[in-house]
Amino acid sequence: MKKILVFLALGLLLGACSGKLSSSKAEDLVKESLEENPMYGKVTIYTGSLEDNNFSKKEGELYNKLFADEYIKIITDKKPVLDWRGEPKEGEFENLYTISLTDKSKDFLLESEHYSGDIYKNTMKSYTAKMDKFSDFHIVSEKEAKANITFLKEEKTPFFPFEKDQTDFFSKEITFLKTEKEGWKIYRE
Repeated sequence: MKKILVFLALGLLLGACSGKLSSSKAEDLVKESLEENPMYGKVTIYTGSLEDNNFSKKEGELYNKLFADEYIKIITDKKPVLDWRGEPKEGEFENLYTISLTDKSKDFLLESEHYSGDIYKNTMKSYTAKMDKFSDFHIVSEKEAKANITFLKEEKTPFFPFEKDQTDFFSKEITFLKTEKEGWKIYRE
């Protein structure tokens, strides 16, 4: 009996030390990766001088909601409509909006880059992804494995309504790659 236990313990030890990736080890790698580098939903908000025709009706409503909740500041001005010669049409005006982020929204700002003229493209955090289900783990080759993961969209921000997918979850295939120096790692785009 002792010999069997010793061989079993030795087998488990050798199995754990081998370069093979198990389903539970892969799941742990995903958890560690999300702790070190959280996965966020991202949406784009434009700031600067924008005209009426820059927004769909739905986007305009979403911007107004952010304004009402004091996440953005909107200053409205009138701009004359120009004819084909570039001359102002008498009595015709369109709205010109100057939009900026407030301090309240800066906690959700991930990136801001110049877009065009005085318009900026702002990448905003819309939610934090948390792992819900780990499934369909399989080894593809000696140095690659894959698994399907279902993530829950938690900690939704005021910018979540700009998300195209309004569901509370999403699934994604994750690839694991084996490197010579570091062993198994998650490949994240």
